[in-house]
Amino acid sequence: MHDHTRKQAKLTLYAVSRRKVLARLTMLATAVILITMFGRGFTAFGQVSLKPGDIIYADSGDAIQGGFVIKVDPATGEQSVISSGGYLQMPFEPVVDAMGHIVVSDSGRLIRINPDTGGQTILADNGSGPLGFPYGLAVNRYGNILAANLQAVVLVDAQDGQIGIVSAGGNLLHPLAVAVASNGQIFAVNIGLSRQIIRINPQTGAYWVVSEGGLLKNPQAIAVKGNDLYITDVATSDGNFGIGRVIHVEAQSGTQTVISEGGNLVGPVGIAVDAKGQLIVGDPYTVNPASLDIVDGGYDGGIIIIDPVTGAQQLLARGRGSYVNPRGVAVVANFGPTHKGP
Repeated sequence: MHDHTRKQAKLTLYAVSRRKVLARLTMLATAVILITMFGRGFTAFGQVSLKPGDIIYADSGDAIQGGFVIKVDPATGEQSVISSGGYLQMPFEPVVDAMGHIVVSDSGRLIRINPDTGGQTILADNGSGPLGFPYGLAVNRYGNILAANLQAVVLVDAQDGQIGIVSAGGNLLHPLAVAVASNGQIFAVNIGLSRQIIRINPQTGAYWVVSEGGLLKNPQAIAVKGNDLYITDVATSDGNFGIGRVIHVEAQSGTQTVISEGGNLVGPVGIAVDAKGQLIVGDPYTVNPASLDIVDGGYDGGIIIIDPVTGAQQLLARGRGSYVNPRGVAVVANFGPTHKGP
């Protein structure tokens, strides 16, 4: 990311604390990591199959094991490593395509992962067309991948990796996250000084501002269900992590309300909506009070379920060992074109 974007985004959470990674490298030997990796609550490689309702999340991991893509059982919280290392360096967000494969954004690439084998292939990279450095992803109604890359919203053909620009320029300065509604309309999070929620016409690329400023301090991710937009953000005035929140934005009026704040939410990054309408949130800064990691303050991260009506939080899974930076999340649908929303 360019230096000017870093300055505008302040200590933006999508960079995910490299201090966390470096601290853990000095504290954990490789043998300890490997033991933890297959310890209680985790399933070994090659034993993972996806079913509707499963939660997938990306974890930036560390420099020894690389990045991770992990499945969480929504009923038990059991975590299963789907794929690690290889092309995975700093994975940001996963989606599940129409064939049941996982596509994840990572360091200027879109990586396709076979969940049965953990095998990785490059779907697209920033050397081919206008992919740039994709962060937030969504799947449109035709099964193709939308990506927000801090300069534009682009469309990637899920079959051949061909890339085209959907919308760019003007007031769309730094799109970080993207979601698709059931009618095909695209919603994007615009960060930096603007702090906006943008609606984009997928046919023309025309866009307009739905909501801006107000509760939006440093928005990170967006999910949509009907006219309900859900955004992960923080409550701190400087936009840094400390007190996390999930915001509801009404898609027609742009009205903002806080759904849930504090508790397990410290610096939430990813968000998705499951079939029950519950919000699934990935937060790399969720605190584990029992953590022995004094250097890093117990920021083990977590996957959190939130009731969108009451704001009640349930900590479904907690980070451990090399997995302490959960970021983007997705919910497995019925292996049709899948996106963050109905």
